[in-house]
Amino acid sequence: MDGVIENDMPTSKQELEAVREKIHQLKNRQKILLNRKADAERKARTHRLIEHGAILESVFPEIIPMTGKQVKAFLEEKQGSRKGTG
Repeated sequence: MDGVIENDMPTSKQELEAVREKIHQLKNRQKILLNRKADAERKARTHRLIEHGAILESVFPEIIPMTGKQVKAFLEEKQGSRKGTG
């Protein structure tokens, strides 16, 4: 009986180690996939911001030399004047 248990023990240890290694690999894979997702989201946001900025510059060329604060004030003014005419 002891011989059977002893023979099973190394296999169990090997199986346990294999499972631990697989868990480690899967965790690393998860990190990689999450990083890829974050990169894709960041690239999409950057693309959107650039595209929207280009549209704003084409519609309102006067904002090109303005600072960020000036552009914000300009747009808020436009928004305020639009609300007043509605």
